[in-house]
Amino acid sequence: MHRRTRRPRPPHGATVRARERVVDWRPTGDDGVRVETDHRAYEADELVVTAGAWAAEFIDELDGLAVPERQVLAWLQPEEPAAFDPEAFPVWNLQVPEGRFYGFPIHGVPGFKFGRYNHREETVDPDAFEREPTQADERLLREFAEQYFPDGAGPTMRLETCLFTNTPDDHFVIDTLPAHPQVSVAAGFSGHGFKFASVVGEIMADLALEGETDHGIGMFGLDRF
Repeated sequence: MHRRTRRPRPPHGATVRARERVVDWRPTGDDGVRVETDHRAYEADELVVTAGAWAAEFIDELDGLAVPERQVLAWLQPEEPAAFDPEAFPVWNLQVPEGRFYGFPIHGVPGFKFGRYNHREETVDPDAFEREPTQADERLLREFAEQYFPDGAGPTMRLETCLFTNTPDDHFVIDTLPAHPQVSVAAGFSGHGFKFASVVGEIMADLALEGETDHGIGMFGLDRF
């Protein structure tokens, strides 16, 4: 359990400020922070950093530990769509000689959605990488579908890039900073963080508002590296 002493405060709502790019942050004394954006500066008692692929740019302790990687997903038109409906087709994860792949039944976009973990193993700058899927991306994914899901390997409907942020052990980083306990960070979700978003959000709220959490987050600490 993480603990630190926090002064009591009355309940308040939240103010959402969209389309502001964070430029930098710094501690103010022993128990505060100042965040600079491209619009203005903000001061607060606590700071929560969940910056995804940009986490290491703001948290020095994550340098070399939260590494962005280019990822591509495909949606192919099934030859037999009914076989890929949620009632008939599960979410899956498959280790084969070509790598580890994962996918989903048809939902929203009318196509068979899947990808390869660590796709082509491309470490990238999150501000400057190839966002447009290439023929090489499509070929890698299509060859897998034709081999293992031939009924799903119809025409390509959509390709989309995204970013993984990988840690050396593929486990999350959820912790407060040793030198600045008023700053908590969640990063390095290594391609499987989305499904845990609700509990990670609860943990980050605990750390920011209470200075502690009852959830067991020891294995996600920065000190393991």
